[in-house]
Amino acid sequence: MEQKQKPRVLVAYVEAGMGHIVSAQAISEALKKNHGEEIEVIDRYILRDSDDPLLKKYENYLVHNVQMCSKYPAFGDIQISSMHLFGAQNTLKFVHGTVFASQVQATVKEYQKFSPDAIVCTHYFLLHAAVKYKMQVDPKVVVIAYCPDNNVHGWWDNRADVIYTNNPLATKQAYALKFPNGHVREAFYPTRSEVVESNETKEYYREKFGIPREKFAVVVADGVYAKAKAKSVCNELMKSDMPLTVCLLAGKNDALKAEFEEKAKHTKPNITLLCFGFLQNAPQLYGACDLFITKAGPNAILDSVMMDTPLIIDYCASPIERATKKLFSKHYQCGYYTTRPRRIRKYVESFIADPSSLEKMRSSLSYFDKNKNGAGKIADDIAEILQNGDERMTRILHEEERAVSKLFDKAKEKKRDRADKKIQALEEAAATKKSRTDDPSLQKKIGRNAQKRISAVKRRTEREIAKISKKEKKIAEKIYSGRASKYLAKAVSDKE
Repeated sequence: MEQKQKPRVLVAYVEAGMGHIVSAQAISEALKKNHGEEIEVIDRYILRDSDDPLLKKYENYLVHNVQMCSKYPAFGDIQISSMHLFGAQNTLKFVHGTVFASQVQATVKEYQKFSPDAIVCTHYFLLHAAVKYKMQVDPKVVVIAYCPDNNVHGWWDNRADVIYTNNPLATKQAYALKFPNGHVREAFYPTRSEVVESNETKEYYREKFGIPREKFAVVVADGVYAKAKAKSVCNELMKSDMPLTVCLLAGKNDALKAEFEEKAKHTKPNITLLCFGFLQNAPQLYGACDLFITKAGPNAILDSVMMDTPLIIDYCASPIERATKKLFSKHYQCGYYTTRPRRIRKYVESFIADPSSLEKMRSSLSYFDKNKNGAGKIADDIAEILQNGDERMTRILHEEERAVSKLFDKAKEKKRDRADKKIQALEEAAATKKSRTDDPSLQKKIGRNAQKRISAVKRRTEREIAKISKKEKKIAEKIYSGRASKYLAKAVSDKE
């Protein structure tokens, strides 16, 4: 009897900033570690590793767009707005069926080379192409997405078999985008091995990177391309008269690195300026420093908080990054947001003068335990999809039915509470009126009128609750129909 081949999972990579790459790496690592014996995992840079020059050119185009978002503040807003011209999903299909149709079909051919049982994507373009592969080549392939951003914009193709999100806001947005019931799963942030395995002390990492132990140290970065405010922030910090180490992480911006290496020769005696290019172990540099100053790139911010380093966000390139800024500075309270280099210097100087002022932010970082690593949960779920997909989906739909049921239960309880308050007010008003007269017949009349109104309130409330129950039944049936339900988005919002 022929031995059954292990299911093959293709983890698709693309460069459009580092967040898409490192989250794919984390999921791939977890798949190999947890399920390497029963699953074959293939890592592939789908565009750059292709023999088709069209795809290499397209990845360069994606990189250029990310750089433009960092360089020009309005570019990202215009880009995201244009993605919703005819409704997000309609615009996605139109643009990639016309302008980028050749790139989509070339990517489908790349997928076809590997005959995958599942395709894991962390970028919307690769996801859309995977959906096309499923439609055109292999309807049995499982199309899997992980959104590395802290929100889910409208170009994540809702025909995917599952999309993983990393926070309740993103989960709610995925449901609102009409991903079918059972197709949205929330997991803690996937964490790559460079972060998980970086467990040495701050002093150890300072020695490794040549950072003076006695000075307050900040690392300044702008994502992998360093096109936003790193230059102006570093120039401002170098004006300080306080003892300070400034670590510039220039990424792939060689010109910026060379410029500041020259400036490092002429700094004031109190300033230490260190310059770094692209670092695979950049999280260790974050861990060596007291503060991280960066634009609101989800990946860099996540690496920093996982390394227990608070932050200042100085730039938002798009609505995606504004969502990240809001989540980490307002909700999680891991740092501050300001776009003014002078204010950043004042913040840093206040931290040097009073290091305890950083403690509030550091206490918030305890939530980001890198050992939770959501990549493991995602890997386990992918394995279950491949091995026991039907039972898994039944269980998830039951869970979602219960979540919606709780939502409707709360709506019913709200109606009852409102009725109880109304009845109590009517009873109190009737008692007050009775106390103002000694006429027994008038008191009885007041009591009868109050009871009529109370009975009317009760009847109306029961009718409203019956309508809610009827609607709940219809929605519960819809959950198992394979369609999307807006009530799941509401249930997630209610959970928050």
